[in-house]
Amino acid sequence: GSSTSTMKDLRISLMETINRSIEAKEFQIHRKFPKAESLWDCMQRSIPFYTQRIVPEAVNQGKRVLITSHENAIRGILMHLCEIPEEAMNQLHLPNGLPLVYNVKRKCITLLDDGSGKDPMEVHDFGPAAQYLFRPCELDDDFFLIKW
Repeated sequence: GSSTSTMKDLRISLMETINRSIEAKEFQIHRKFPKAESLWDCMQRSIPFYTQRIVPEAVNQGKRVLITSHENAIRGILMHLCEIPEEAMNQLHLPNGLPLVYNVKRKCITLLDDGSGKDPMEVHDFGPAAQYLFRPCELDDDFFLIKW
């Protein structure tokens, strides 16, 4: 499938290929994952996966999606979704473990209310580039519908 196309650029691990092939009693190629990855490298994997798999298979079907990952993958997806300029990414801080809720229809991010009564923007430091992350939500046609 298309998820394997993001793996083809990784080097083959000879030792892992031998060990896993012996364990499985059949030949299996295993790839060597990088020990570190730049934001650009991460975006080359995460954005195509989001646009080619997550959007058609879940978002376009009206499903809710939970994405959990390491910071660079989240940064890359946020950069894509929120149109954050590349030069601003170094000034954006993403607190660990804090759920960011992206509304696909309204193209905005909100934070969950943790019940503490405290403003999450005052509790967490998102850095000088936070304005790119927390832009006002767009108003879609459903916003103006009056439901009786």
